[in-house]
Formats: sequence, structure tokens, C-alpha cells
Amino acid sequence: MFRKNNFPYVRKKISRLLGEKNILENEVSLMAYSYDSALSRAKPDAVINFTDISQIAPVVKILYEAGVPYIPRMAGTNLSGGTIPIKGGVVLNLARLNRIIRIDTDKHFALVEPGVVNLDLQQELEKFGFFYPPDPASQKVSTIGGNIGENAGGPRCLKYGVTTNNVLKIETVTPRGEIETLDLTTGPQLLSLICGSEGTLGIVRRAWLKIVPLRQKTVTIFASFQNLESAITTVTRIVAEGIIPSCLEAMDEISINAAGRGKNVFSPPCGAALLIEINSEFSLEKESRKINEICRANGCLSLKSAESFEERQKMWQLRKDAYPAMARLAPNVLVEDGVVPRPKLVQALKAVKNILEEEKVEAGILFHAGDGNLHPSIIFDERDIYQVKRVKRAAYRMLKTFISCGGFISGEHGVGIEKRMAMAWQYPTKTLNLFKRVKEALDPKNLANPDKIIPVALKSRNEMCLRKTVLSGPASYLQREVESRFRTKTPSAVFGLKTSKPEIAGEELSLKELKGIVEFDRDNFTIKAECGISVESLKEYLRKEGIEFPLPEYKGSLGGLISSRHFLVRKEISPSFYSVNMIKDFLLGVDILLPNGEFHELGGKTLKNVAGYDLARLFIGSMGCYGIILSATIRVDHLIETRLNFTGEPLKIGSTSRKLKQVFDPFNLFNRNIYGQRNANYN
Repeated sequence: MFRKNNFPYVRKKISRLLGEKNILENEVSLMAYSYDSALSRAKPDAVINFTDISQIAPVVKILYEAGVPYIPRMAGTNLSGGTIPIKGGVVLNLARLNRIIRIDTDKHFALVEPGVVNLDLQQELEKFGFFYPPDPASQKVSTIGGNIGENAGGPRCLKYGVTTNNVLKIETVTPRGEIETLDLTTGPQLLSLICGSEGTLGIVRRAWLKIVPLRQKTVTIFASFQNLESAITTVTRIVAEGIIPSCLEAMDEISINAAGRGKNVFSPPCGAALLIEINSEFSLEKESRKINEICRANGCLSLKSAESFEERQKMWQLRKDAYPAMARLAPNVLVEDGVVPRPKLVQALKAVKNILEEEKVEAGILFHAGDGNLHPSIIFDERDIYQVKRVKRAAYRMLKTFISCGGFISGEHGVGIEKRMAMAWQYPTKTLNLFKRVKEALDPKNLANPDKIIPVALKSRNEMCLRKTVLSGPASYLQREVESRFRTKTPSAVFGLKTSKPEIAGEELSLKELKGIVEFDRDNFTIKAECGISVESLKEYLRKEGIEFPLPEYKGSLGGLISSRHFLVRKEISPSFYSVNMIKDFLLGVDILLPNGEFHELGGKTLKNVAGYDLARLFIGSMGCYGIILSATIRVDHLIETRLNFTGEPLKIGSTSRKLKQVFDPFNLFNRNIYGQRNANYN
């Protein structure tokens, strides 16, 4: 708990920095910050209001030295209990830090403070003909800092990616109160590690966001169906045709009726509806015609294309009102959040419906259908304890369903405290312990939003994980070899196809036998391949499957492409405009071996996943220092142009990278000279 005996000392130092009026201890303020949009409640011991970003680091340093837990918070719209002060301590209210510092339309970025409201930024960008892609349903009130903390998505993420794909650089305050800048250009992808970490690994001070020009033409289609299964099947068929809408949303009958009551609804009474939006630069008419054909072939009852901006707004208003409208049907709403591979949506939907029926609870179901994200919104009355028990039981059963379908317990709402227990179903204990070691390395006192994401008392838990992975023959052989070397503490130089020959100390450890295709999921547009396969061989395999995926002209292996510092550059707007993006835009998951032989499956086949820390993308640019990438899962539905760009700059290794090296390789056995000595290349 918060150290009450240290409070006068802490309070005095902080009041000198912020002023007495910015430290709140009255009962009303403490109650106001005791909850977010989830069900849990816990009062803090104080609330601190910030008026300038320069105040964050000094205050955090004071709290860290005094051993005081703290919870960074802005709008509090998260649905997982992520800002509940379960250990007491201090709530750091950053909502007033809401300056849009710079909008650069030449370099396509916006520089903002963490308290900037998402919709406020969108409206400001519109004046310049731009937008910021992540658009969560809570964008009227949710902030950029909160969006980064939860790795927020929204309807547009099918085409443009989630927050981690749209943040170019962030300035963070570490749990120790130090200021650190993280970007895309060097070393392990710490930027992706912070995105979705729910304030447990640092606080966003400033963020550089990728902004995209608004399309001149957009087609918005509202399609109604007899039932939800037909609508979801239509979603899969649209994407299987190679069409990537900017938005592909689904609603069930309960949600439509709740949101559309007394309004102009664009369909007859129906069991489900799709809201489809496309803004393709070159094939708008062709894609629109094909979508209409697919909808009709799957039993569409009616089709309506927006003929004006006002009509488009009404269509979107129906979708955006669907969740808040549920609150009119009952005193309470529990919004569940799970994600599955797109072809598994119908299977997951049937299971969710059975659970609702068996538990005798009612829910409206919303989907970011294009990316496999389900949101059953269960209505109930928390004054009825028996009903609450049924609701919670139904929610936990749904989470197990998402895992059994190859998905994750959260696509965009996070874990917080509401889903900590379910993390033990998602991951084996050894992976949860790996998450815990990452947290301990960066926050050894467990003060930054403590006891979120990771289940407590891991050592006492029996193995509960529902995910099972079988290694291939070459991977199993490699695991035995790594375990043998670990026992003798033999340093290893990890190599793929040896197309580049950096000077790496240690006995050679070749990955060239890992060259198979593990799985190609055509309907999901994902492929899982072993890391030793050459990039050219992978491209040739995809060509034979009818997919021209724009991997670069790179002579090395897939593992080499991921772990080295090569950038993929995306053509977004015109031949003259390129924005730098890394392989992280395409990487969904990796299977890894740590230097002690420990196997971990990180990520998977879904476009979204905020169930735990994003360690998969941490291996991008890691130069083989953290572990071996056995296989990688990438999405191959982005029909874009790329080119290879190598910076040629020395590898920069900061203090956070060094701390994580200790987590993954405490004996410095893999590619040891990259991290094992200080020289001019290190900072």
C-alpha cells in the first residue's frame, strides 16, 4: 500500500513543483478517481494534477525514491480496470497536458502531448486535409496517451493498423523518472513495447504520430442481413477477394435496435448489418461493385450507398451510438473484447451465442469484423448479485472461446486487472514469468501502475494455458543444442544464411535448416514461415499462391530481415512520398528460443493483440542478442509498394535495451560482443 508515513515528505516536495492546489486529497476527488469504465473500484490516497510536461519526470523521480505507487491517468475510458489504484498510491492526472505542438504536412507527422483528445486532433488535422488513422469508439473523450497505453485500434485499423503502427516516436518518462526517447530507427523495437503496456513501463511525455492525407473519394455502404452469420461470412469473402476496406464493421439486431430507436435506419428490420467503407485511390468503382456482388451472394436484404456527407455521417452515427445505447437497456454494461483470426469469426460467434443462452444473459454484439475483433456488450443490473455472477462467468467463458479459436483475450481494451486471471489461459507460466521479468527490469520497485496485466502469485499456479504448439524436427533439434550450450555456458554466434558477415563472437549456431512453411492461411491472409527460409523463396511461394506481397529485394533469410536493421518503406500516397515503416507493420507473431533453451510463442495470426507486452516486435532489430526467432507470422494482405533502406548507422544501445538483454540473456551467450562491451557504437 501507499506509504502513509512518507506522505508529508513526498507532498511537500511535490507541492513546491506543482503548487498546493494541484494536490488533491479530499474525499470527492478520491472517489472520482477510484474507477474507470470497468467494474472494479479502489480509492487512491491522492491525486496530482499536471499543468506542464516538464513536471512529470521530477514528480515520478520523487515518488520512485520514496517508494510510492503511482497510476498515470487521463480520460479513464479504458474498459479493463487499467487505471484502478488497487495498491492505493497517487493518481497522476495528465489530462490537462493537451497541446498539439506541431502539425507537419510535409513530413506527415503531428507532435502532441499525451492529454490531447483523439477527436480534437482529428478535427484539427482535417483543416489541413489529413487524419490520424487510429479512431477508437471513445475518440470523443479518449486521449492519445491513453490510446498509446492501450494500443488502441478502431474501425480503420484493418487498413491502417493499430496505434503501434502509427506512432513514429515517443518521449517517455521511465518508472525511475528518467526521460527517454524511442523511435523506429535503431535497435530493438522498444516503441512497440511501450504501446499497449498500460502505463506499467513508462509514461508518454510527447508523441510523434503518423498522419495521412484524406482521400478525395470515399464510398460508404450499409448492408443489412437476415442473421449475423451471413454478415460475418460476407466479411471473410470480401477480404479473401483481396479487397482491404478502410473500415469493415458489423452490428447485431440488438445493437441496431438500441442505437437506431427513433432514428433514420438505413435498412428494414434485420438480424445484422455491415458498415463498409472503401477509399482506394485507383479502383474505387471496381471494389464497390465487387463488394455489392459479394453482399448479394451472401443473402443481403438491402444495400445502401451514402450519397452525401450527411448520409455517411448518419450511417456512422448508428454504428458509434451502438455501444452507449446499450446503457439505456439496463443499469450496467460489461463490454467484452476478444480477437480471433477472421475465418474463425463465425465459429467464435456461435460459441458466444451459446454462452449467452446458457448463462441466461443478454448482449448486443459489435464487431470490428475486418480484423476479427468481437465486442459482446452484456447488459445487467449490478444490484443483482446472482446476475453479476452469471455475467462474469459468461465473460470468462467467452475469453476461453477466443483462445480456443486461435485468438486473444483482448484486441484493444487491454488486460488491466479485469483479465489478469485469463492471462494464465492465454500463456504458459514460463511466458507470464518472462513478462514479469521485463516489468521487473524496467520497474524493479513495481511502482508504475502496479499489479496490472500479469497474474499475481505465478509460482503457485498450476499450468492452465489453453494454447499448444508443437515444434518442427529442425526446431526441436535446435532447442536441444541450445539447451546443451546453456549448460556449459558456451557463447554462440547466431547465423541464418550468412549473406552478411558481422564480427560476432562465439561458436557458430546455424539456422539454415529452419526453412519450411509452417502454415499459409489464404482466407486470413497470413503466413507462418521458419526463420531460415530466404526472403526470395518466401516471395516465390506467395507468388504461386497468387499473392504479390512486397517483401524487399533482400538476399538473406526472413529471420535476418526481422532481426537486422533493415527498414521497409511504404508507398502511401504517390511515387514522390514515402514514409518509413519497419517490418513491424507486417509482423504479427514470432516463436522464439531464449539462450537457455526456453521456447515462447509470442503473438499469433490476429491483426490486433493487447494481451500482454508486445515482445514479438521487440525482436525487430535485436540483432540476435535476445534470442533465436524460430518462425514468424506475417500478414500478406497489404497491396503496397516497398523498397529496402539500410541506415548504415552504428547500432545504438540505450540503458533500456541493456536491461532487457539481462532479462533474455543474463549470461550474455548470444551474439555477445554486440552488447558485451562498451565502444563508440554504444550510447
